[in-house]
Amino acid sequence: MNLHLLAGIAVLLILVAVSAYREALRNEPIRRSRTQSARLPPADEAE
Repeated sequence: MNLHLLAGIAVLLILVAVSAYREALRNEPIRRSRTQSARLPPADEAE
């Protein structure tokens, strides 16, 4: 196989993995990150 083809496939796989990771972070509930800092009010009371 051509080295450029292997590099292209590797880049595509990395982009797919990063995209899936960002999507998973976006769908994660906000409460989990807010539990570490007790100073912040809950998301419902902030608005």
